[in-house]
Amino acid sequence: MRYARNEGSAVQPDLLHNALLACQSGMQSLTQAPSYDDGLDEAPGSSEIGLHGSPRQCLQLLAPILRDLSQANSPGWLSLIDPPLPISQKWLRASGLDPQRILIIRSRRGMDSLRLCCEILELGYSHTVVSWLSDPDHGELLDRSARAGHCASLNIRMEVTS
Repeated sequence: MRYARNEGSAVQPDLLHNALLACQSGMQSLTQAPSYDDGLDEAPGSSEIGLHGSPRQCLQLLAPILRDLSQANSPGWLSLIDPPLPISQKWLRASGLDPQRILIIRSRRGMDSLRLCCEILELGYSHTVVSWLSDPDHGELLDRSARAGHCASLNIRMEVTS
């Protein structure tokens, strides 16, 4: 499914560049592998959620999940890769999310969203990368990239009905 690009938003490459610089200079090092002392024996990997319904219903179901992720006591960003157009800074605030901890990254026309997602995961500057990819064969690649970057990957598969 393709979503229209939000032409009125801030320039995303500049936001990503500024975020990476902020991570490199001000935050604790994210290049070291985190320790997993929470009783779970495995590092973060990839997960997927399937939502079916109207766009408004899907976003209402998604808001609490994103809210919990944005309030996580983890260093790094909650990065949203190519979210549906209604997800914007205004929507984040209206849904009770902290937009200062969230990066919205929209690929440009012709870019491979899966490749962009994997690159963001491997950088390790996000605690969680949320994507909206429709390719069913992306799970293993996202999982490998998430483990390489020591972060979690969540793919949202939305089947929108009228």
